[in-house]
Amino acid sequence: MYRLLTQGIWTRPTDKMAVYTEIAPHQVWGIRVTLYQATAQVEAINGPKCAWYKASPRVSARVHPPSLWEKLRGISFQDKLMVEVAKKRAVAEAENAKLQSTSKPDPEPMTN
Repeated sequence: MYRLLTQGIWTRPTDKMAVYTEIAPHQVWGIRVTLYQATAQVEAINGPKCAWYKASPRVSARVHPPSLWEKLRGISFQDKLMVEVAKKRAVAEAENAKLQSTSKPDPEPMTN
């Protein structure tokens, strides 16, 4: 899992959790993955200090270990985590694109 999340920064705020934060240069939105003992929280964030309260599923998701049926189908915790990471990266990219499109000045009108 640590090999798949290499574009950002890993921190260890406590012995029982690890936090991965990924925000591309010159971008506002990014992702944060918080790994707990048995679960993980994956969030699209709008800055390194972002904290969501009752966030919508669009920007925040809890990843649980695979159920028995998921294990039988060959789905691992890492697979489930990386699916959520991909979804939240897409949200961050969309939000960054929105910000860039609203901040660009209008092109000069053409004159004859």
